[in-house]
Amino acid sequence: MNYSVYFQKAKDQGIDELELSITSTKKLSIDVFRGEIESFSSSLTKALQARGKIGNKVGYVNSENFDRKKVDELIGQIKENAENNNSKDECIIFKGSEKYTKKIVFNKKLEETSVDDKIALLKEIEHKAKLKDSRIKDVTVSYQEEQSEKVLENSYGLKLKDKSNYFMIYCSVVCGDENETKNGGDYILGNDLSICNVDDFVDRVCADALDQLGGEPCDSKKYKAVFNPSVTISLLNFFIHNTIAEEVQKNTSLLKDKLNQLVTSKKITIEERPLDRGIFFRYFDDEGVATYNKKIIDKGILKTYLYNLATAKKDGCASTGNGYRGSGKVGTSTSSLTIRPGKKSLDELFAKVGNGIYITDVAGLHAGMNAQSGNFSLQANGYLIENGKKTKPVCLITIAGNLFEVFKNVIEVGNDVKTTFQGFCPSVVVKSISVSGK
Repeated sequence: MNYSVYFQKAKDQGIDELELSITSTKKLSIDVFRGEIESFSSSLTKALQARGKIGNKVGYVNSENFDRKKVDELIGQIKENAENNNSKDECIIFKGSEKYTKKIVFNKKLEETSVDDKIALLKEIEHKAKLKDSRIKDVTVSYQEEQSEKVLENSYGLKLKDKSNYFMIYCSVVCGDENETKNGGDYILGNDLSICNVDDFVDRVCADALDQLGGEPCDSKKYKAVFNPSVTISLLNFFIHNTIAEEVQKNTSLLKDKLNQLVTSKKITIEERPLDRGIFFRYFDDEGVATYNKKIIDKGILKTYLYNLATAKKDGCASTGNGYRGSGKVGTSTSSLTIRPGKKSLDELFAKVGNGIYITDVAGLHAGMNAQSGNFSLQANGYLIENGKKTKPVCLITIAGNLFEVFKNVIEVGNDVKTTFQGFCPSVVVKSISVSGK
């Protein structure tokens, strides 16, 4: 669609600046259970988010119906909202960056692979998982695929477009005997189905459930610990929130006034890498600012806060390309967050620990994490590490500590990088964590 009519109508209505953000999303969802398709859905949605300025006032509109017949109505809503908006939040319509790093990351093969072939893959995973062990009672395999096209245009002539796709295959199993039942699962995330090695995937999924059988609480004490990638990235996302400039400006960040200071272990380098080719590739943020790969923390040293246009203007610096919108106001977020991996394998991390605990799952993060202090108390599962080896399963325990102390006490980073929806992350070794068990 040619959106020039929006800009002409906005000009006619006295709107000084206009920005349009249009997202087209195609989704496919399939669940296979007991050899049958349990659920199937396919959808295509289009959404418009627009904002316009009249003087220092800004108006917003969101709509899934924005054809030519709706132009007058939508522009009228923006004008009305702006005239009635007394908020002092600043809105900046961006003229554009000097350079953008574009790459083609959309995988046509994923789009062209037939639904029948995708269903056959799910049924193969389910079948092999059922045959893996007589203690496996049920298997569910889910497939999610999303194709997204983003368009950003504004009244300064900025026109940006990005297209991407990805899939996720998730397999969960229920296993047990007459004494207990355990659940386990794992997923594959990417945009190239050829990365799916069915046998290896089934082995991981089944081991995740079967290895938990016989688990019980461990002794209550402090342990040297290995956090797996999923646990590490979950904690990292809470930690990195303190680098958002708006939180610093509101005095709600515990990293205020910490630039160029040591804030984590020297083993930790945290990067945002939106320009790496892959499913998280983004060459512009939701304000049209060019993104770039950056070190947020370099060997423990805090190198930058994360800015959108408004918070950057307040601090007299440039946006870091981290402006991402919700329903209206642009906030700040990250894309493709990662901890730089080390050289040691998971088994080598266990050997380094000697005797300790391997934490594979935590629950209750939003309730159990105090964002103001960093203190946390979380339900957890995992395994004991004895004589440098993973041994007995551990369940019904609670781990407690302080988020900032955890990252200061990282003594080793592994090379076992896992792709998650939050980014890429390896396992880490933490010098000490308090565990409440029996």
